[in-house]
Amino acid sequence: MVELTDAETTDSGIFTWDITQDLVYGDSALAELFGLVSEETNQGLPLKLYLDRVHPNDRPRLARTITQTIVGGRAQQSFYRVKTRGEVYVSVVAFGRCFRDRNGTPVLYSGMVVLESATSTNDNRWH
Repeated sequence: MVELTDAETTDSGIFTWDITQDLVYGDSALAELFGLVSEETNQGLPLKLYLDRVHPNDRPRLARTITQTIVGGRAQQSFYRVKTRGEVYVSVVAFGRCFRDRNGTPVLYSGMVVLESATSTNDNRWH
């Protein structure tokens, strides 16, 4: 596993998933972390494109966490690996929350993603 340096990714990636449109809007830092093009993430991409960049072993757990967050209405914290533009995986931690409209329907899921190394010194998480 290769880690991005602070010089390569200096910000936390910010995102908002419009659940009804199935479009995830992300800033340039999120694009960098997921190996995507920032011009495209700024305009919104389907959630599937982001999930395809998540390590296959981490996808089921991440999907459960997202579902639990939407159903339960609580904030979440997730640890998983994403594939960068260089086709290597880096460990990230994501924080997110689902927002509902006045009828109680989930409409937005917003949060941030940061390199795990920026939040923890636990080198054994994936061993």
